[in-house]
Amino acid sequence: MEKCVMNSEDQIKNLLSQKFEAKRVNSVISHFVSCIQKFEEGDWETSLAKAGKFIEAVIKLLWVHAGKSLPAKQKDFKATAFAQKIIDQINTATIPDDGVRLQIPRASIFVYDIVSNRGGRHDSDEVNANEMDSSTVLPVCSWILAELFRFSAKNLINIEEAKKVIDSLTERRYPIFEEIEGRIYVDNKKFRSAPECSLLILYKIYPKRISKNTLVDLLKRHNFKQSAIKFERLSPYIDIDGNGNILLRATGRRKAEEILNKR
Repeated sequence: MEKCVMNSEDQIKNLLSQKFEAKRVNSVISHFVSCIQKFEEGDWETSLAKAGKFIEAVIKLLWVHAGKSLPAKQKDFKATAFAQKIIDQINTATIPDDGVRLQIPRASIFVYDIVSNRGGRHDSDEVNANEMDSSTVLPVCSWILAELFRFSAKNLINIEEAKKVIDSLTERRYPIFEEIEGRIYVDNKKFRSAPECSLLILYKIYPKRISKNTLVDLLKRHNFKQSAIKFERLSPYIDIDGNGNILLRATGRRKAEEILNKR
């Protein structure tokens, strides 16, 4: 899923930069891509944090676009307050598009309220609150970026081309990892071999260790035969303790992230 966005990243940046300040655009795109990556990795809390940064970047982008100055000190910038200022103070002569002037700030307030209060509204025995919040927040962030792209693309690219980019932004996304009764499953589009699958499983459970037998069982559940499972190929990336339990090293975490980012 993420690959579609990444393939469109330069096009989105170029078009948005024709309407908005380039450094603001770069910040918006960077936080959006990070939000997606962490969502797909199942890192709900970090995905929500990145969504908050995305919203802050969007509001700053719109505020500057309207000819307004940002506070000299970051602590004086409150995303929801400035979003409301855009709604209340910016007129149609400055930003004529209602979607950008009104709907994006309203959606931003909704998202920012969720990410700013995560963890405090739920009981510990409920459904994972961060996962639920992430699944709600990411589509709204995608819609916000799609609206900015739609606004920027007017009269610059044809409708069909714009629609393809918008569709890539707003398509539904799914986590790469799934856990069922303690068993880890990895999206089979993300790996090409047993060693790659092993690294991703170990990446998901880090910083915990996993026994060799458990890892072999998980690899078999990903349709790898015993003959394909070669622990010596993992030796540069793992630590095995005296009981045969495996921990992913820093080199392994870096390699796993390379695998995740290239698919």
